[in-house]
Amino acid sequence: MTAPAAADGTQDETQAEAQAELKDFVAYCVPLTGFAAFDLYATGMARLYLDTARRQVGAARFAEFWEKWRTAAAAGGGPELLGPTHREVARALTYLWFTGAWPRLAPDAHAELRRDMANVEFIVSPSAYPEGLVWRTFHGHPGGAKPPGFGTWAVKPPAMVPAAELRDDLGLPADAVYRTGLPDGVSPDAIPAHLLPGHRLSRDIPPSAVPTALAPTTPEEDPV
Repeated sequence: MTAPAAADGTQDETQAEAQAELKDFVAYCVPLTGFAAFDLYATGMARLYLDTARRQVGAARFAEFWEKWRTAAAAGGGPELLGPTHREVARALTYLWFTGAWPRLAPDAHAELRRDMANVEFIVSPSAYPEGLVWRTFHGHPGGAKPPGFGTWAVKPPAMVPAAELRDDLGLPADAVYRTGLPDGVSPDAIPAHLLPGHRLSRDIPPSAVPTALAPTTPEEDPV
């Protein structure tokens, strides 16, 4: 009877580690997405997104990125504290949460990661599309899925949440600064409307078409 008990104990320990890992993943995706942990869990996609990112980036390289991102986020910083390739991974992860698709990585980042899989954009799961956070940013619903109900087209969408209310909901101090998407920290009252967490305007250029941020080169450094 000792062996089964040990096996059960090992299984319980493995499950506990997996749950702790997922909790950590969601917690540090909050500053990437601007959505609360409750909203991220509610998509039902957290485990799938973690597994997808790890598979696309590579287990070792994803662990390296995650440690760098956790350190930056814990220090109150943002992706600007990461290197070019890690910023590209952070962008891809954010894109995944919002659209349900893993994007095409910038060629330089994909080459640096040395992945042997095709660098193409793909929907990670049929259920990921309707769970994309992008629909929640404007209180809409995905076409062909999750209809809001009969007659809801006639109901006016809720107003934008004021920055002060967002600050209170997130439990931030009155003098907290907001950095995501901005070069410098600003007070919540000075946040541009299109950068408010959870209520961002759609982009004209898909993130998958934006190259990674590399240092500018001089004419002498450019390839012939």
